Formats: sequence, C-alpha cells, structure tokens
Amino acid sequence: MTRHVIDHAAPKAEGARVKHFLDLARKEGVHPAIAELNQRPAERGARKVQEFLRIESEEKAGA
Repeated sequence: MTRHVIDHAAPKAEGARVKHFLDLARKEGVHPAIAELNQRPAERGARKVQEFLRIESEEKAGA
C-alpha cells in the first residue's frame, strides 16, 4: 500500500542550483526597499506616549 500524498517527505533544497542562487542573493546585498525602511526615523512623539499612558491607566482602573 502506498503512502498518502501528505505523508511524503518534502523535497529538500540542497542542490547546486539552490546553493548558487543563495550565493548570488547574498552577494547582491540588502534590497533597496529594506534599506529605506531601516532609515526611517522612529516615531517617538509625545502623543504616542500619552496614548500608552491612557491605556495603562484604563487597565489599572479596570483591574
């Protein structure tokens, strides 16, 4: 009796083509979209802090 379709092991990506592809991807460096996202300034405004404090005070009042 043969195994069910789901019971078969998944093929492993260990071939020479996969290794070559990964080498090329690593040599290309970081994608420009990722670099742009990393350069965005973090929002640390007073309004955000006020909202966190409001939520915390509501949680303490409800507990």
